[in-house]
Amino acid sequence: MKLSKSQLRWAAAAAGLAMVASLPAGLATAQPKPSHLGPTIKLVVAQNYIQVPQFGKSVFLDPGVYVAALGSQLEFQVQRASYAKPLKIVEIIHLRGGGTTVRKLPSWLLDGWNGLKHFIELTVRDSHGKIVATRFLSFCPNTNPQRTGPNSPQSSPFPQQCASNPFERGMVFGLQRDWAADPIGGFGFFGGVNLKLRRGNYVVTVTVKHDWRRVLDVSKRDASAVVHVRVVKLSGGCPFCQPPDAQHVKGLPKLPTVPTMKSPPKADLPDLSPLPSWGISVLNFKRKNHPTVSYLNFGATVWIGGNARLDVEGFRYHGSRIMQAYQYFWHDGRVVGRARAGTMGFDNQKGHDHWHFQQFAQYRLLGSNKSLVFRSQKRGFCIAPTDPVDLLLPHAVWVPSFTGFTGACGSENALWVQESLPVGWGDTYFQFLGGQAFNITNLPNGTYYIEIIANPEHVLHETNTHNDVSFRRVIIGGKPGHRTVRVPAYNGIDREGGR
Repeated sequence: MKLSKSQLRWAAAAAGLAMVASLPAGLATAQPKPSHLGPTIKLVVAQNYIQVPQFGKSVFLDPGVYVAALGSQLEFQVQRASYAKPLKIVEIIHLRGGGTTVRKLPSWLLDGWNGLKHFIELTVRDSHGKIVATRFLSFCPNTNPQRTGPNSPQSSPFPQQCASNPFERGMVFGLQRDWAADPIGGFGFFGGVNLKLRRGNYVVTVTVKHDWRRVLDVSKRDASAVVHVRVVKLSGGCPFCQPPDAQHVKGLPKLPTVPTMKSPPKADLPDLSPLPSWGISVLNFKRKNHPTVSYLNFGATVWIGGNARLDVEGFRYHGSRIMQAYQYFWHDGRVVGRARAGTMGFDNQKGHDHWHFQQFAQYRLLGSNKSLVFRSQKRGFCIAPTDPVDLLLPHAVWVPSFTGFTGACGSENALWVQESLPVGWGDTYFQFLGGQAFNITNLPNGTYYIEIIANPEHVLHETNTHNDVSFRRVIIGGKPGHRTVRVPAYNGIDREGGR
């Protein structure tokens, strides 16, 4: 079953805003940037006074203070040369007169792939002026960006999330000119910072931390904002659990009739590649009057590099329950050819109800000598972008037409289904269902490998078939009824511990 961050939470429902951002031009320790370079960074308040309901002894506080980039874009690029190398960050300064300049920043400014480390400080004072809570929070500029006014650009070029999985390679953090994002930004019913506050009046101060003020040349006035908060008894049900208006899911354009290609040009092909498995754990499942069954659960991401998107389309003929699938080839934003590529079937199981391309990937558990132990029964996939993996590739797309898979893979009565992955993006499934997770109840303790194979039947054309397989070493222990797994780090990344 595929999980997407954009499907695991509601987008924050924030009312009216305005904000600002400002980029510097030297190292964080260098002299201040000239005021004409980059945007102006400013904290902007949506409302000066808000009421927050109390849940038991807790409140979920989002004061509605936004970080805005005014005058030009705020942009950072984050990447690592290899999994054995640390992350590096540079700032792309968009000059107000046109053009860009690049400056390196120290890596300690990063909170990994999560965004900009300790960007703001939130302080809560009670009606007597006593500090009752303080939090230091990182900031992902990509999350729930919003226009600051009617003259702001209509759209943003940046992706809509920061972290996706531990094996990202390159990412872009940023705010469009005259757009802003809420660094505290709640998602759904329990959005915001969880604090224990009594009912009553409070003053919340949000401040850009000193290091970031210096890096981004934020004025003292622009770096602080105050909101008055009243904590009240919850009444009338849930005041903010209604999801925001559903975002329209836009598919790719309808395709013209194009020639069939047996050997499409390499310049028009994607490159499918699986990341090492991640999110690995053991579920010891006990049923009444039955012995405990242990499953090895794991996450699997197949992502797209190469020169062009992966575009797979299914067409139904004569009322068949199976669609014939084709791979379409793109060049400079237009379709130039197609080739037959497997089949699609409709999955009506709970949580699916969409069309699956049946030859996308295969998962296997191997022994210490890499001989086959189990093969996952997972066969079909609704292909859709769920995780950015490397958005700094030459042909990468920062903002796909949709993320996640809701509405992207067709209804049961569809005649045609189009499933796509842009360059730089991956499609992640977590295997925790019976038949998909590996049953390790009676396996001997020892070393095993989770193998992920992309394009296992070679029905898809791609630039490189030598990187279609990944392995992740796991060490299974414990005893029947309580199995454990230990996952050593992969090149120093993602040590998943024992459980």
